[in-house]
Amino acid sequence: MTIAGNESSADARAASAGEPEALVRRHFPEYFCEFLGTAIMMTIGIGAVTLMWGQGSPMPEMLPWTRLRLFITGFLFAGGATLVVYSRLGQRSGAHVNPAVTLAFWRLGKIEGRDAVAYVIAQFLGAVAGVLPVAWLASDGARSVQMGATMPGEGIRPIVAFGAETAMTFALVLLIFTCVNRPRIAPWTGIYAGSLVLLLVGTEAPVSGTSLNPARSLGPALLAATFEHQWIYLLAPPLGALLAVAAFRRLVTERQPLCGKLYHTERYPCIFNDCGYQLVRAGETLMREEEGADRAYVIDRGEFEVRKGTGGGGTVLARLGPNDWVGEMALLLDRPRSATVVAVTDGQVRPITRENFTHVIAEHPETSIKVMRQLARRLAESDDKIVV
Repeated sequence: MTIAGNESSADARAASAGEPEALVRRHFPEYFCEFLGTAIMMTIGIGAVTLMWGQGSPMPEMLPWTRLRLFITGFLFAGGATLVVYSRLGQRSGAHVNPAVTLAFWRLGKIEGRDAVAYVIAQFLGAVAGVLPVAWLASDGARSVQMGATMPGEGIRPIVAFGAETAMTFALVLLIFTCVNRPRIAPWTGIYAGSLVLLLVGTEAPVSGTSLNPARSLGPALLAATFEHQWIYLLAPPLGALLAVAAFRRLVTERQPLCGKLYHTERYPCIFNDCGYQLVRAGETLMREEEGADRAYVIDRGEFEVRKGTGGGGTVLARLGPNDWVGEMALLLDRPRSATVVAVTDGQVRPITRENFTHVIAEHPETSIKVMRQLARRLAESDDKIVV
């Protein structure tokens, strides 16, 4: 079977062959994209904090309503992160831009330890680099808000802020896992996560500052040389992320998130383990007639032909597109493949293992009905081609 997938299998072979340095060099573009994406998010976000709250800014007088300025700050901060998710940078690295998110995906086994460490380093460095332009362009205003460093609100006990940060990060990471685990809404993960951050900043910021992100807090704190209460933002988000992992494993037992990227496209290769998406280039063979079957596929993008005959060059039985299943008949009948499937255009498919296929059929009747209808349609099309 010839198929263009993610890089995980090749990476695993390189690692087992004792080539960790080569693997790190190979993944350097992802690390750099994570660094730059975090920096862009921080420039936009800390710029928003300075604009809305900094000394010398006209916005406090123009918008005297504190709650409104909180929501605008949240919109700009979350909007910057969302833009990174859907940018080429985010499509390449996965746009975690948050050590707590990377920690959670590592705990689930979706990212290798060395990649996780590199991502976290890139995120902290990116957070510092992202504040520098704001400090340079609006020095007095940035200093007046301590470079946008987070801290508990006036009169808020540190333990209360710690609990709030833990709970919010738990909610954010669980939302991300829930989205990337469902193919229909996975492309909207960045929108949903950004909307939640916007809501939290607008309502919770007076309690803890709504960090949710150790890098987001430590970067400004380093430049402002203010470290009071920073232990809250270094410890609470990772704790919330780990609790989200435990909850996800308990609630969703049939499979892990499909991918460690918040927005997966066919534009770039994927370095994450067991990526639930595979890329197939035009002209490549997804499956061959008479070969053994251990999985079916759901087509996400592209067009495929089902061919019957020697080498797959014979009669075209069907042409399949997005949301169609392929290879399910071999799993249902426990028989070798009955036809060859070839990509007509570049495409992306989602493998469904035999175990997951059994779960889907047993637990999701709407999918079962869809598969049966597709099989019935193919049988009808085959009957139409029979010459009496």
